[in-house]
Amino acid sequence: MKFHLILSVFICAVTFPLLSWSADPARTADIAVRDLTKSDFPRWKELAPNVYAYADLLTSAGTTLTTVSLIVVTSDGVVIVDGQNTVVQGEAMVRNIKKITSQPIKYMVIASDHGDHVNANPAFKAAYPDIVFISSPVSQKVLSRIDFRSEASKSGTLPTEVVSDKRTLSLGGTDIQILNLGRGHTGGDLIVYLPKSKVLFLGELYLRYVFPAMVSAYPSEWVALLKKVQTMDVSWFVPGHGFIGDSEEVMKVGLDDALEATEHVISEAKRLYAKGLTCEVETNCPAMKEANWESYSDWTLYSSQAPRALARVYKEIEGKLP
Repeated sequence: MKFHLILSVFICAVTFPLLSWSADPARTADIAVRDLTKSDFPRWKELAPNVYAYADLLTSAGTTLTTVSLIVVTSDGVVIVDGQNTVVQGEAMVRNIKKITSQPIKYMVIASDHGDHVNANPAFKAAYPDIVFISSPVSQKVLSRIDFRSEASKSGTLPTEVVSDKRTLSLGGTDIQILNLGRGHTGGDLIVYLPKSKVLFLGELYLRYVFPAMVSAYPSEWVALLKKVQTMDVSWFVPGHGFIGDSEEVMKVGLDDALEATEHVISEAKRLYAKGLTCEVETNCPAMKEANWESYSDWTLYSSQAPRALARVYKEIEGKLP
């Protein structure tokens, strides 16, 4: 094997900020609350030998938080799951991966088709022309028709392979399971499971202390999906946004909290709907004035995401979701 673990750990230590990922000083994904600045990123954490959670920054509604990718290094190539928000961030990610292995990136799995997870993909294609992009059938269609499509087509980053149920990539003795367990945060979510190391990358199905973002979600199906993954044999649950805690248990608790937050949004929407309060769209949502979000109003992106979530659950109640 060309990739030497001891050397890689040393290189990571001198190249990336690995210190102080922090157990849980606050239920937040806001880097400022955790006394971090933009200069602290990108950063990553080795979850298991040759398996890394990689985080760079995203600014939304005036708040800066992290977008998380998964990197799996093998002796027969690299697999990454979800990219970042910009081509510049993708180029940085490529440079950082090259510092720990000479193996090429062979596959990019698109767990979420939202822009902050796919906009960097042209950088990976430019660096590794033979890279294969994999998504769900739904995400493949989404990416072929949104504004991203022209640039993606030019750079060859539209997914050419899809996973409708399950597919296993076997590289260098490592099995990487790509699972399509149903709709949740989007209509085409994928998750990636490493059975040997018991790492599960949930992407945007797991928003760690980010208020449930439901602009394109299927709320009740999302809850069911999270309950399903909780029964899996997992050590590390990896989110699509938010911080990676110092322990496996911290990440499990964070997933429990994310599930409870999603359930609370649905429950509160049903209560308000039953009272006859309206919420046609996020910009016309009188029900927000009587909503009780409890401690979830302290979560990152609450102000921008709460009315969107309420409007989305109303659509689900009324049977108006696609």
